[in-house]
Amino acid sequence: MKKEDPILLAIHCLVYNHEPYLRDCLEGFVIQKTNFRYVAIVHEDCSTDGSAAIIQEYAEKYPNIIKPIYETENQWHKTDGSLSRIMNEAIDSTGAKYIAMCEGDDYWTDPLKLQKQVDILEADETLMMCSTLCKVVDNHSQTIHAIRPETVVKDNKQGRYTLRDFISQNHQYPTASVVFRNTHVSEVRAKHAHTENAFLGDWTLWICLLIYGDMYFLKEVTCAYRINPTSVTHTVARVARAKANRDICHKVADILPEQYADIAADLRDTRWVWIPLMFAYKAEKRYFGMIGSMIMACFACPGALWRTVRCHFIG
Repeated sequence: MKKEDPILLAIHCLVYNHEPYLRDCLEGFVIQKTNFRYVAIVHEDCSTDGSAAIIQEYAEKYPNIIKPIYETENQWHKTDGSLSRIMNEAIDSTGAKYIAMCEGDDYWTDPLKLQKQVDILEADETLMMCSTLCKVVDNHSQTIHAIRPETVVKDNKQGRYTLRDFISQNHQYPTASVVFRNTHVSEVRAKHAHTENAFLGDWTLWICLLIYGDMYFLKEVTCAYRINPTSVTHTVARVARAKANRDICHKVADILPEQYADIAADLRDTRWVWIPLMFAYKAEKRYFGMIGSMIMACFACPGALWRTVRCHFIG
């Protein structure tokens, strides 16, 4: 590809204190073999470690791929939408038709990942996104799970899946595994802004995208999800996460079109509040809170609660 060729795909990469893992991430970008031009927007959010220096090294070595943004003030902690605005403007400036995502502590393992996923999306305009399997690694990039267990779709079957499948089968698409079509941009961004959440941001983004088209699941491991004890999802207490997430289902219900009214009604069911809180309290050994949440869940959904308790508490 020539430097003047149009950019078909932009990689969305957020970095904060990822120095020990960042080389794996950036190597996954630069090893991609494609018949199209792509760039990586790497946002360095005022890290306190050596992340910026590593990004600069790669930007100098691969100037046609690595496009860094260096912050002098942390944007994520502002919680005012500035981080999304900065990344959206950077992505928009590329004119990319597709977006891939990978945070600085995860990485890609397949050099044909982008080519495979773009080929699938190019062949079917009704598809909004393409996801793959991923493995789970530790801080030393040693494999914990060959396939991340909760990311396998029902029956692990390759093919097309809808928004209904996503919610009813509780699909989980790892952030690093997804490539999506950069269309319906204003609508998707407005919906995502309404539902944005520090712990479920990608889950709500997939819903926003699936409103406008289906997802294709490619049954191949193309990336690695790292269990990083310093990440947001691992440093915030379980109960705090459960409380922060309890409004998300209602917000997701707000954005669903009329044809998904049944899904919206189910998402507004209070079981989505009390059962997760019950398990969060149990994990933190805060048993009074657990019992209180159990009582509330009993009134909200006694049948579902009994099945859950029997499975997880009794065996």
